[in-house]
Amino acid sequence: MDVILMRLLFLQPQPCIRALKLAKGLKGALGEDVSLVFGYLDRTLTDLYGYGDEFFDEFVKLSREDPEKGISELAERYTPDIIHSHNAPDFLTVSAINAVDNIPIIHDTHDALTMRKMGYYVGDDEDRIQEYAEEEKIANEESDGRLYVTEGVGDYIRKRYTVNESDLVFRNYVSEDMMPWDWTDKFSDKDGEIHIVYAGTITSQSEGHHYDLRGIFREIAEQGFHIHIYAARDDEAYSLLDEEEDLIHYHGHCDRKVLMHDELQKYDFGWAGFNDVMNKEHLDVCLPNKAIEYIACGLPVLTLPHKTLSMFVEEHKVGLVINNFSDMKEQLFESNELKEIVIKKRFEFTIENNINQLIQFYTNQITQYPN
Repeated sequence: MDVILMRLLFLQPQPCIRALKLAKGLKGALGEDVSLVFGYLDRTLTDLYGYGDEFFDEFVKLSREDPEKGISELAERYTPDIIHSHNAPDFLTVSAINAVDNIPIIHDTHDALTMRKMGYYVGDDEDRIQEYAEEEKIANEESDGRLYVTEGVGDYIRKRYTVNESDLVFRNYVSEDMMPWDWTDKFSDKDGEIHIVYAGTITSQSEGHHYDLRGIFREIAEQGFHIHIYAARDDEAYSLLDEEEDLIHYHGHCDRKVLMHDELQKYDFGWAGFNDVMNKEHLDVCLPNKAIEYIACGLPVLTLPHKTLSMFVEEHKVGLVINNFSDMKEQLFESNELKEIVIKKRFEFTIENNINQLIQFYTNQITQYPN
């Protein structure tokens, strides 16, 4: 693959783990042949996660009131070859489309907001939800190319909007340096019981939200399995669950590196099933970071019948789809072969093993774009 020197401008309201992993992968593959700058609104990666800023040449905070002006000034000063704009929401891609000419704009859909029946932020009213839909349409139809986190998201966007064929499915792969290299004892080795872990976002603030997992965790405990919770952000309601249920264990927030290197491997399975009461359509196309992170740590994935995630788990034989909690015990006790498969396959789902797809996609955009 012929690679040209790339100057990339990332845009995102709140820089996220996917953007961090892409930057690490690009720097690892291209070294000095890639330059990265991040335009953002809220906090930098290091502010949020404790690391990540070091993979970029600069972070530039944009004005929330006039992001177009900031993007225009940044594009003029930095002269990027590609603008890679991450959602959600989609308004920074729209701002980039309005602000710059003669630079290919790639729109990366992490989360199609029109699939939700509620707002993206707490407090979003109906007018803002409608604005999200309008921004999503512009961002996808007027960008030069699109990235999708799953095949399901890509299918949804292609059916809903009039888009060109310049797109790529690039999953939320894990970075190799986040994977554990030494295996520690599992809790089940000591007590003979099955221990399941959930690591990620939880909420009790919006009942029926897909991250409102209190009912699901109770169901797991009722089947006689331990469920351990590591929260992206603390939520007191889950601490109360810990006090009420002997098999529910709330560990609060844990540094991501510590979680990946030292904690997750202590468990038998990783839970990636969500509450689909209000956002089933959205959940049917998602493949969350945590699913691949569990695999990276040697854990088979347990999920509910969310379409894309279920297809991934079953196609690669890296987990189980729980259609009925009453059948869960039988499924888990017959899963020894799965654990061996996950250990063998975990390096297939790394950024390093897949980053050349993205580099080629960038290269095609740069070479095909009119000067």
